Amino acid sequence: MSGLARTAWAALALVLLIPAWHLAAASTTFIESPSVVIRALPHFLGSADTWSNIGITLARVLAGLALGIVAGFIAALVMSRSPFMGEVLGYYVTAALRTPSAIAAILALAIFKGSEAGYVLVVAFITFPYMAVGMRDGLNSADRELDQMAAIYHLNLANRILHVWVPFVTPYIFSALRNAHALAWKVIVVAEIFGAARMGFGARFEHAWEYMLMTEVHLWLLVFMAIVLVAEYGLIRNIEKYTFRWR
Repeated sequence: MSGLARTAWAALALVLLIPAWHLAAASTTFIESPSVVIRALPHFLGSADTWSNIGITLARVLAGLALGIVAGFIAALVMSRSPFMGEVLGYYVTAALRTPSAIAAILALAIFKGSEAGYVLVVAFITFPYMAVGMRDGLNSADRELDQMAAIYHLNLANRILHVWVPFVTPYIFSALRNAHALAWKVIVVAEIFGAARMGFGARFEHAWEYMLMTEVHLWLLVFMAIVLVAEYGLIRNIEKYTFRWR
């Protein structure tokens, strides 16, 4: 299927949601109609407060995701090179995978007293195991003979990572990154709500919900979904296509 055809089907799927939205709005008292929300959208997007809150949450997600990727790569490298450490770190990775995001958010915010470090670290903690498992599988799939040849020619660690390991790990990185990215957005909203954050997407959503500002609730939900979809299909997948253009 061509890119244009995929875009057309995606647009059709979104359009088909509008009748369902109208039906839900007519059947309940806490769902606003699409027309009301769409009329409020230009003013909402034109507000500097909207973008400042989005920017704060985006910064927390990016910082936590970057930290999770680095920690995941280090853990994967150790696990793939040392069977003993692989066994030891495997327990920590499994525990992190099984920890509910709400529990992780509460613990991180309690430990760091609701500081910015708590929001960043809870994202890193939740995304780290996905990156560790994905990269470990990629490193384990690497050609050992190439690795041995790199050792014979005394390639330093940076060149070995770039020219020997990265080609094998990259497909696994993108697969893990898609899961980690989606989970990062979910957990940051939970963390901002539980942490009673003053700024950020979760803080504004919680405020709107508490005061039953349902139009604003819908607007924040629409913006949230738009950001996640743009990041997934407009950024991550296009970078993936560019990286594997040689195929």
